[in-house]
Amino acid sequence: MGNKINRVARIKQVTKKQYTQDKFKKLKEIGKGSFGKVYLVEEKETGKIFAMKVLVKKEMIKRKQIKNLLTEHELLEKIKCPFIVDFHSSFQNKEKIFFVMEYLSGGDLYDRLNIDQTFSEERVLLYAASIIMALQTIHEYGAIYRDLKPENILIDDDGYLKLIDFGLSKILKSKNKRKTKYQKCKTCCGTLEYIAPEVILGEKYGTEADYWSLGIILYEMLHGMPPFYSDNKNEMYEKIINDEPKISTSVSSEMQNLIRQLLNKNPEKRLGSHSRSQNIRDHPIITKLDWQLMLKKQYQPEFIPKSNELYNSQVNSEQSFQEKSKSLYNTKKNDKTVLLDQSNLLKFKGFSSTRKDTQVLQNIITYK
Repeated sequence: MGNKINRVARIKQVTKKQYTQDKFKKLKEIGKGSFGKVYLVEEKETGKIFAMKVLVKKEMIKRKQIKNLLTEHELLEKIKCPFIVDFHSSFQNKEKIFFVMEYLSGGDLYDRLNIDQTFSEERVLLYAASIIMALQTIHEYGAIYRDLKPENILIDDDGYLKLIDFGLSKILKSKNKRKTKYQKCKTCCGTLEYIAPEVILGEKYGTEADYWSLGIILYEMLHGMPPFYSDNKNEMYEKIINDEPKISTSVSSEMQNLIRQLLNKNPEKRLGSHSRSQNIRDHPIITKLDWQLMLKKQYQPEFIPKSNELYNSQVNSEQSFQEKSKSLYNTKKNDKTVLLDQSNLLKFKGFSSTRKDTQVLQNIITYK
């Protein structure tokens, strides 16, 4: 398999269709967070099952989350990738906003790790490939994901991984076009166990920070815990900045090398640096994969969710839609009452859309 990459951007424009809350039947609550809830819903017209995230406008305004919301909306509606949750539609009423997305029956990686404790290298490699392709698509669009963690990675019906929740993502823009190679940001956000050292140190950072988080997750899938975890946050800060990961000798030398390169403290030398994941694809253990088979999902995953059962909402309810207090936000609590006057309502202008009426950017990746 060669390593020459062709990227072809396809733009699709399809007929517009309007959705409202009345078009869906709520089946049960499957998630709960600071800003709203997630429901399992059925589209009345087709009988198809979706996940519907319902957010309260007052809470979004009070917690200054409008910009994050609009970023998430843009990324979900404009990007399509087999390893990113599929967007169906968004709409609003005076008090709430609604995201409708595909329902992923396998639950999240956090719960699956709690059940299985650790995964085989073969399984980790397949999962790594799913995440790499999702990150590449996000970075090619001109964004940094910034919150890669097991709770934000769900397992689809085929046993492959998909990223969800773009609430902390950052879209980087130049004057004329989006590009991430020379663009950086400085806001410290994410979940501590997975945050790169340059982010903790308050330095400007780019997409390299996402690949650090990938390295942490690969380690966790093989060992059952993140490499620098501590109950003491200050101690965890110190470990992330200063310590090297202690990788089990049972892990193959190739996988050890991949993890160590992803967890390089220097972002300029980190595998995946310079806003591109091509050099990750050139790593010896990654080249074992056929990327066309990945795109077509023709590998047989070790774990495939049972198609005849819905994921246990009692386990999933506090995980899939995470409490925002578990992340580090650059926001301050504001308990003042927020009135939804006309000026506040205008902040949500243009939010309603569907996949069918949106121009969709698809990154088609081929190897020659």
